[in-house]
Parts: sequence; C-alpha cells; structure tokens
Amino acid sequence: MKRQRLTEWLWAPIVAIQFLTRIPIRGVPDWAYEDGASRGKSFAFYPVVGVIVGAVGALMACASYAMHLPPMAAAILAVVPTAMITGALHEDGLADVADGLGPHNRDDALKAMRDSRIGSFGTIALWALLTLKVVAIGSMHPGSLFKAIIAAHVLSRWSSLPLSLALPYAQSTPGLGAKMVAALSVKLVLLATVITAALVLVALSPVVAVRCGLITGAVTFVTGLFYRGKFGGITGDCLGATNQIVETAVLFAAAI
Repeated sequence: MKRQRLTEWLWAPIVAIQFLTRIPIRGVPDWAYEDGASRGKSFAFYPVVGVIVGAVGALMACASYAMHLPPMAAAILAVVPTAMITGALHEDGLADVADGLGPHNRDDALKAMRDSRIGSFGTIALWALLTLKVVAIGSMHPGSLFKAIIAAHVLSRWSSLPLSLALPYAQSTPGLGAKMVAALSVKLVLLATVITAALVLVALSPVVAVRCGLITGAVTFVTGLFYRGKFGGITGDCLGATNQIVETAVLFAAAI
C-alpha cells in the first residue's frame, strides 16, 4: 500500500503537466490518468505547472528585450507561447463563460458555454484579456518581468483548486471540471496552497507576494460567487475563466 501511494505521488506531477499542457510525455501508465487517487494527487502540482508555462513566456520576453524589441512586442511574445503550450485551454474557458453571460436562463447559459463556436461576448472577452496582459507585461521593468510572469501563472493555476472544492459541478454532462470536483480533497488544496505560497515568495518580494496573494483570493472568491448565482456551480470553463482573470490581475499587481 505504501509503495502504491509513493508511485502515485511520483507520477502526480507528470499527470498534472499532461492535464494542463500539450507537452508530449511518453511512458505514462494508463492507471495514472484513470485512477481517482492518482489524478487527485496531481492537482496539488498545478502551481508547479504554472512555473513551467510562465517560464516559457518569461524567457520569450527576456529574449525579446535582449534583441532590443519594443516593450509591447516583447509582451506579445510573452503571451502567445503560454497560450500555445496549454492549447489555449484557459483562454477558451474564458471565451465560453463570456458567451454564457448572454442568456438569462441558466440552462441556456450552460448550453451556450458548451457550444464550440465563439460568440460576440467571447470574442470581446478574449480581446480585452489579451490586451490587458500585454499592457501589464509591457509596463513592467525588464528586471522584474521574469519572476512576475511566473508568479502570475502559479497563482492562476492555484485558483482552480478552491473553486473546485467549494462549488458543485453545474453541467449535466461530465467534463474536466467534474473529474476535478470528484478527486479533490481539503488536504490536497492545503498542500497546493503551501506549494504556491513558497513559489510566490521565492519569485516576489514579501510585500508584492502578499498583495498578489490577496488579489488572487479576492478574484477567486468573487468569481466563485458569480458562478454559483449564474450557473449554479462551476464547469471546466469557469475554472479557465478565473485562471485568466487571476493571471491578468496578478500581472497588474506586480507591475504597480
């Protein structure tokens, strides 16, 4: 039993990377994805995946500054690869939630979110969010940019965990969000919180880290209240939307 639990923990970070990114990793056993306990442990490492994704964008931004590109060009080149490495998973969630704001009826809103096409609301939300990210990164001092981007991605991935633990799954058809809700526990969220706090404190000064942490908590809480009132709970799209809002808010908090 102890050996089985150790094996689950060893595969957990790999499963988290596979779940949240499009990085190809071979040799992962099927049980690591299918087993509920193993999948649940992987959620504790979501903030670590944020380090990987954020580092890709931060390195692109630093390389752009080294080539003397304008700050806004460097910011765009920081944002694009982070969406590519995740398959725009979270951006798609934001667009779907925005499209769900149109219908007043809960069932119609959930139906709009399931539609694979992006509507007017979703298009505007994506444009606004990506623009705000670029503005925030472009306004940062190059010396603080690298760690700030990583911290934003770490905190944004943490936000999915308390939402999944606190709110019911809204869609009748199971999806990614349903799997998360079923596998999470208070202990795993606490472990992820400790990991997140440690990573953010390493990346940012204590004052900025606390500021970004408070903003992350506030955005997660407010969006959770909204999802419960509008949709009756969360979906995978809701988690992606909060992820993107937190990331943008933290970038601005770090840029101030």
